[in-house]
Amino acid sequence: MRSKQPSVRAFSSSVCNAVGFVFPGFVLFIVFALSSLLASDPAAAIPSFARQTGQPCAACHTAFPELTPFGRRFKLAGYTLQGGDSKFPPVAAMLLPTFSHTSAPYDSPLLSSNPQAVLPPAGLHANNNAVTQQITGFYGGQVYGNLGAFIQVTGDPVGGGVNLDQSDVRYVDSFKLFDKDAYWGVTVNNAPTVQDVWNTTPAFGWPQATSAVAPAFTPPGTRIEGGWGLPAIFGAGGYVFWNDMLYAELTAYSGVSKTVSEALGDQPGETPDVSQGVQPYWRLAFEPHWGDHYLMIGTFGMYGQIVPQSAFGFGADTYTDIGFDSQYQYDGDKFSVTVKLTDIVELQRLSASAANGFASNTNDRLNSFKANASFVWDHTYSLGGGYFNVSGTKDCLVYGGSSCATPGVSATSSPNGDGLIGDVAWLPFSHGSPGLYSSYNARLGVQYTHYLHLYGGTDNFDGSGLGAMHNASGNDTLLLYAWLMF
Repeated sequence: MRSKQPSVRAFSSSVCNAVGFVFPGFVLFIVFALSSLLASDPAAAIPSFARQTGQPCAACHTAFPELTPFGRRFKLAGYTLQGGDSKFPPVAAMLLPTFSHTSAPYDSPLLSSNPQAVLPPAGLHANNNAVTQQITGFYGGQVYGNLGAFIQVTGDPVGGGVNLDQSDVRYVDSFKLFDKDAYWGVTVNNAPTVQDVWNTTPAFGWPQATSAVAPAFTPPGTRIEGGWGLPAIFGAGGYVFWNDMLYAELTAYSGVSKTVSEALGDQPGETPDVSQGVQPYWRLAFEPHWGDHYLMIGTFGMYGQIVPQSAFGFGADTYTDIGFDSQYQYDGDKFSVTVKLTDIVELQRLSASAANGFASNTNDRLNSFKANASFVWDHTYSLGGGYFNVSGTKDCLVYGGSSCATPGVSATSSPNGDGLIGDVAWLPFSHGSPGLYSSYNARLGVQYTHYLHLYGGTDNFDGSGLGAMHNASGNDTLLLYAWLMF
């Protein structure tokens, strides 16, 4: 199949057309979001960390949830720093209304008999969907003494259901090591990297806001980028942060029973992949700093065994994810700049999948690379941009291909894809204006994702011939979001 690279001119034209199409609706969307926020009861709309510390949200975040140096140390110290005078419990809430527009709509219901047709999720339009895609309640802050927590319970208005979202509980204390100050901590969490303090790892990696309803196709991800089985996995481990610059962690994860996973949010009757045995996660990071300049170089990774699609009796697949990351951050009084690089290599041994007919190869590799940068002015205006690239081994049964009995998402059996993301946001309450920062927080943004390639191609990448959505650029997505914190 002959591929044609989308031109910069075509990309610019598609962005302009999309913005022109939805701009009037966006104005109404922002007015609605702000009026909803300002009409809230201030006593019930206070982010718990700001209330506990007495600090504005900008002390811990550049453009939330991305952390500043102070925010990283607040988290490493166990969410227990005091300073505020509020007696209200450390609880908070979040709403995430969004509007999603893709360059091409989902397939028509008239094509439903075609196995490669992708129809819109139940209750949604083929395009231009305005939804509240997430409602979350938090317990965030000190529990008692040196014990702190960040716990999320999330409702999904689009797909239905309530689940225990990415959460982290930790106990931390200080000590001396080689005559230098240090922290030691114990963390219990349910998603590898949710405990990490740099925004280069998957749990809070950029961009933190994405559409839950679009596009129809995106590149595949590594296991660690998918939470490794959330909510059906839990882990406990320990870490040390030495001399304000060296971090080391080792955490062991394990899967839970089907009964427990369904209680935590998995849908009954599903046949998900099942984690088996103990699965170690490791993290090393070195963050020297000079004045307002912070540089981090690190590595992280995880090894685990997975029973594919709950098909017991054929052993397990093994996955080894090895990540390398780096972050530079300038944290000034007037503005901040953050540049991040992440590269994750996943080695897959798919003996169980091959025995079940789920994979063509017994050994595959997947590589996920991300580079992005953000600029925040006056703790209020955020501008970010990034590039992502996924590449890996061709596998006919995993991704598709003309020689497979069942059509897949790739005409060439390839997972390869890449694209660009731009994000502009306004954070009206992060600056710390008296009477506002302790009551509300909001991030109102516009994001555009342009896909250069998907699944080894550009036009008709799955060989279906069904239309524009099956071209890489047909999945380009304009997202308008209002991230509202109370």
